[in-house]
Amino acid sequence: MTCFGCEKPPCHALGLRPVAVFCAATKTAYRGMEGVEVYDRIRNVRTFSGGMPVIAHPPCRSWSLYCRHQAKPEPGEQELGLWCAEQVKRWGGVLEQPAHSLLWEAAGLPHPSITSRGYAWSIEVWQAWWGYPMRKATWLFFSGIDAGDLPTVPFRLHPRGGDRRAEQRMSKNQRSATTPEFAAWLVEVARRCRP
Repeated sequence: MTCFGCEKPPCHALGLRPVAVFCAATKTAYRGMEGVEVYDRIRNVRTFSGGMPVIAHPPCRSWSLYCRHQAKPEPGEQELGLWCAEQVKRWGGVLEQPAHSLLWEAAGLPHPSITSRGYAWSIEVWQAWWGYPMRKATWLFFSGIDAGDLPTVPFRLHPRGGDRRAEQRMSKNQRSATTPEFAAWLVEVARRCRP
């Protein structure tokens, strides 16, 4: 017996709660993780039938406060961001976007500056804490988990300055990649979420 159509043993047999990852890159750190269902360009995210927590990385170019004026989103990308937010709200999990994403206002997500209460809240983190080569300010929206139930957030000091030059040397894929440490942390968060 397999789990959700994959070739791996069922997640529950491994003691793992299955998690869905939306809008993943083709070469993603999530691929190969036990109990993780990856939806990428090949596996259409809109075929998701529910029943498990979600980690959503919707395309950010049309939602970026700083880059949307020069972005060339594909048809339906902006709507996909709203759909992802609704799935996280419904099934529990976490949505990730660059800091100051306009998706927060459009989807009615609580701003990170608001004190967290209950099971739907947001924070700002730096992906450098999980080994990303730049600070990369990121907003995370959580649904179905109290702030006190989060796994420990790692903390790494990052040298001041130099981010702009490092970013210029990175490819588009490198800039948008999720580090294995961040992916593992997000999976652990999602497994603790409830709808």
